Amino acid sequence: MAFPAMKAFRTTLAYLQRHAFDLLKALWLPAALLVALQAYAAPPFFNAFASMLGLGPNPDPAEAAAFLGEFAKWGAILSIGSAIIMPMMTVASLRHIVRGDEMKGFFYLQYGGDELRVLAAYILLSVMAMLISIVGGLAATALAFVFMLLGPAAKAAADGIGNLVVNVVVAWFRLRLSVLFPAAIATRTIGFGVSWEATKGSVGGLLGFWALVGLLLIPVAVLATLPFIGDFIPLFEHLMAAGSDEQAASAALIPIFQQFAKTFSIENPQFVFLAMALGLSSIVTTAITNVAAG
Repeated sequence: MAFPAMKAFRTTLAYLQRHAFDLLKALWLPAALLVALQAYAAPPFFNAFASMLGLGPNPDPAEAAAFLGEFAKWGAILSIGSAIIMPMMTVASLRHIVRGDEMKGFFYLQYGGDELRVLAAYILLSVMAMLISIVGGLAATALAFVFMLLGPAAKAAADGIGNLVVNVVVAWFRLRLSVLFPAAIATRTIGFGVSWEATKGSVGGLLGFWALVGLLLIPVAVLATLPFIGDFIPLFEHLMAAGSDEQAASAALIPIFQQFAKTFSIENPQFVFLAMALGLSSIVTTAITNVAAG
């Protein structure tokens, strides 16, 4: 039986409307923690990366090691913090759908078995998708090498077709596991087998359903970034103007990462508005995607 995309989409909208306040209670504190994490770790992370790029093609080893250490440190803080907060947000938005648990308080702050299983499921999904991309990319490269013997046009066509096939396979794989997190919470396992079985024969309908969900997310992303995008437009224009010149492109990336650091800094006069935009967009995006998956 085909997956009823429109019916599922209407059900998702109805649930979001009925339980908007419950979702807000469940998500506001984890979202605030996520914003605090980004405000703390993102500026030095971006500044360290910009500093590494500024060293040029032949950097001093000691200086490069120092900047690399800073980049790794703040990257680790962002990764570990996200590994704590993101599963918490996922579970907070899914417990009522999956188990019928009601929010009794005015915030959700918990990290237990459900969160650990969601984290494990996310890591497994990411690793498997990466492996598919790597293996598919190697196969596409080998195919392009064979077609190179027929001329540049044939190689370009083979490159395009190979990349398309890899992307389609990864998308199909992700659709088959699109209910992975609810399955992990419901079964108290990683949820891989349950999700794979539940989506069997439903990829076409799921594709249509998630396309509709994506239409809900587009205005959220636009509204969250629109007030701040003006500072980045001329910087990205310089990057595009660099073309295939690697040295010029690297130089053009430096002010982009510096601007990211400035934007996320609490010293930025617009930071209050950025924090509100990040927090609200995180709540809305998490609620929509997880309710849709549930």
